[in-house]
Amino acid sequence: MVYNQLRTLRTPLLFLAGVLFLFFLLRLTAPLQNPRYFEDTSPLFSPLHHKAAALHGTPLKMDAEKELENLPTRPEDDEQDVEALLRGNEDEGWAKGAKCAPYPRFEDLRFQNPYFQHTRHGNLSYYLYGAYYDRRPQIPEVMILGMVTTCTGPYPPTHLQMWFDGDTKPEFAPLHETKLAWYEDWGKVEGAGYPTMLRFRVGSSRIPQLVSLVFGNSCAVSQNALKVVQPPAEEPPELNRPLRTGVCVKYLRFADIDMSDRLVEWLELMRILGAGKVTAYDIGELHPNISRTLAHYTRSADGFLDLRKFQLPNEIKEHPRLRRNLIEVLLYNDCLYRSLYDFDFVAVVDVDEVIMPLGETRNWPDLLVDLQTRDVNCTARSSYCFQNVYFPKELPVDETIPEHFHMLRHLVRVADHLDPALAVKCLHNTAYVRVLHNHFALEWRDSCGPFGVSTDLGQMQHYRHVDDTKTLKEPPPKRDDNIQRFQQQLIHNSMAVHRQLGWAAAAY
Repeated sequence: MVYNQLRTLRTPLLFLAGVLFLFFLLRLTAPLQNPRYFEDTSPLFSPLHHKAAALHGTPLKMDAEKELENLPTRPEDDEQDVEALLRGNEDEGWAKGAKCAPYPRFEDLRFQNPYFQHTRHGNLSYYLYGAYYDRRPQIPEVMILGMVTTCTGPYPPTHLQMWFDGDTKPEFAPLHETKLAWYEDWGKVEGAGYPTMLRFRVGSSRIPQLVSLVFGNSCAVSQNALKVVQPPAEEPPELNRPLRTGVCVKYLRFADIDMSDRLVEWLELMRILGAGKVTAYDIGELHPNISRTLAHYTRSADGFLDLRKFQLPNEIKEHPRLRRNLIEVLLYNDCLYRSLYDFDFVAVVDVDEVIMPLGETRNWPDLLVDLQTRDVNCTARSSYCFQNVYFPKELPVDETIPEHFHMLRHLVRVADHLDPALAVKCLHNTAYVRVLHNHFALEWRDSCGPFGVSTDLGQMQHYRHVDDTKTLKEPPPKRDDNIQRFQQQLIHNSMAVHRQLGWAAAAY
């Protein structure tokens, strides 16, 4: 009798067992998102043999590659798609025949490349890149970001024609302020465009949809038109909300080397440290495997990476280093103004750099709270800056960790941090900072200046070769394994990404 009853229950029992097995399997393979899942005393994974690592540049499995191609991607922001807006209005009666400030015609726009509009005044060329609404000042502003072929001035009388959604005539604003994001001592050559910000006060409480820059007469026919990056709706302050942090990275250039494994490790560490999003720029010079890897992070299911298309201007291409430095500053400021309302702080770093909290602090939000509490002489700080220390590949590595975990393998650094005046990287407060450079803020408002963080509380770990090879031996290098606090979670989360990408490493 019992035997017959068990036979009748066999099918539902097998079904239940299968469901439970799938549930636990999914729990084991899912990436862990919250650092608090791990106690400080929790055991680490057993060391992974380096031979189990995936070969560098291993192609994706065919089924995984097809799956990746079919994943929905994050839609591109449409502020660059000026043509659709202008052509959508060109047949409207109000867009034709105006004698003062007629609606821009797409045929009148001059593109230096798909990302820069070119307009001239006398001997000056303006390469316009973006327009942003800034409601931080008492009187809101529209900030135009571009490259102007002077770093000394003077600048001509300039006006902004502002078109609001639903209006048939523009409003006007004279140039309020010009800010150069560059110092002449950093480099100057004939014909170079220098990162420049043009600020215009908005008299209306509304946010412009489209703006045009004109010189001399505000009624002039415009030869440029920029869609304004639209901010989210303003919300009342939320008490006790955790600090939000983002990351700004320059354009990525890895055409001939596959850095996929290092990028996964770095991105997952940024997530563990508390970053809500990483913004970087794609100039079309990425190894195919890197492109497929980054697509995992840009898809709508993740959205951790905002990888924005960009094209270098052709001017001064015979001065590649200067052009690179100028464009980096431009893009860091684009990232800052896109981040104003999404994040309280942004870190400006490269993909071989990590602003690392030290001591008991395990993430950026907690570190920032600690720093603000200690900062008794200032209630509003523009930036917190961290000293650079090198973890070069020439020093011994931990062979128990697979080769594709570069940072976890490199636990030995040079003895001394660089001077605080050299190569610092910072967490910048988006409420106050107005102009960024790679290493520090160039301008801030209504706050104290940047603060140098003690190396007892945090440091900027730089995983690259040293500037002075003597430091590889003297003073004697030091073991600095603070990153091992995150080893279990970093390996777990990175391997989950490896599996989703179909890498051979997923087997271990």
